[in-house]
Formats: sequence, C-alpha cells, structure tokens
Amino acid sequence: MIVSYKTIGRNIRDARMEANLTQEQTAERLRISQLHFGRLERGERPASLEQIAQIAHVLGVPTASLLNGCIVEESFDVTPDESAQSLGKAVAGLANGCSPKARHLMYTLCQAVASNDKLSVRE
Repeated sequence: MIVSYKTIGRNIRDARMEANLTQEQTAERLRISQLHFGRLERGERPASLEQIAQIAHVLGVPTASLLNGCIVEESFDVTPDESAQSLGKAVAGLANGCSPKARHLMYTLCQAVASNDKLSVRE
C-alpha cells in the first residue's frame, strides 16, 4: 500500500479554499512557514498524522476528509476477468488518488465506451 501525499495535499487545498483562507493565513495559524505549508499542500513533503490533524482543526474539517482517497494500492489486476465487479475494482484502483476532474473524465470515457459497445451489439 502506498500513501499519496499529493491527494492529501489536494484535499488540504480544497478545504483551505472552502474556508476562504490563503496559504499565508493557514500557515500562520499552524505556526509554520508558508513555504513549508505550500509544500505540504502540493504533496511535495509528507505530512505526519499529527500535522494532518492540526491542519484539519485549523480548517474546521474532519481529519478523515483530508485523508480521503490517499491510499493507493501497489498492484491490482489491470486486465480484469469478465465480471463487471472485477472491472469496477480495477477502475476504482486506477481512480484512487486522482483529482475529481480526472475521475470525472474517467467516468465519462467509460460511459462513452459502454454506449458505443452497446450500440455495436444491437447492429
């Protein structure tokens, strides 16, 4: 299992923006440098669980919300068997740690492939 600090950072950024705080304001409240906070937010530096809990407190969000989607499986079956459930797990593994925009794009692509396939089966 791998922890995606980029995902944690993206969650921190989203929560900070939702709280209408700048990086500078947030760093000041955390009593760390803006440079260090920026690195945490970009996922360039790993954050300890204690730091994540402190950030969550400052931003007024549950700690779990900053950790959402941060666990990335090291390996998964990229060529799933024939079951839709297996395919779903493989796609979920691919999407884990991706931005909401990327997950939406993945979903849209899957919809397009499914629609095209269903049309070709009818013909």
